[in-house]
Amino acid sequence: MKMLILDSYALLCLFDKKRKAEKDAVMKYLEDAGRGKIKLYISKINEGEVFYKLYKYFGEEIATGFRADLKRGMFPLHVVSVNDKRVDDASVIKAKYPVSYADAFCIELAKDMNLPVVTGDPEFASVRELITVQPLVD
Repeated sequence: MKMLILDSYALLCLFDKKRKAEKDAVMKYLEDAGRGKIKLYISKINEGEVFYKLYKYFGEEIATGFRADLKRGMFPLHVVSVNDKRVDDASVIKAKYPVSYADAFCIELAKDMNLPVVTGDPEFASVRELITVQPLVD
């Protein structure tokens, strides 16, 4: 079974009316995961990033609704918790590459699981030597 990691950028596209092509691509990944064709992962740090951005830009109700839906399994994502090793490794990535701290956790997870990251975030161009980056849209 194909397994992929979603960056927070990908999930946030679901809420951005200007990113129709990217939203459609994310929806396809989620539909495929819901049908059991693929398995999708996201770091708990990136899940938290999605939450706080939804809260900031759309309000508490949307953000808490997203998190509740995720916990109920309405989003077919496997949230991977953070431990001391992940923090240590992500901190090194952040120190070496021009990426956000949250992105460093996504990158660390991709390295650890040896899986590609699905994203449209241009920051990931700087880490192509570390991980495989699968663009949301071609």
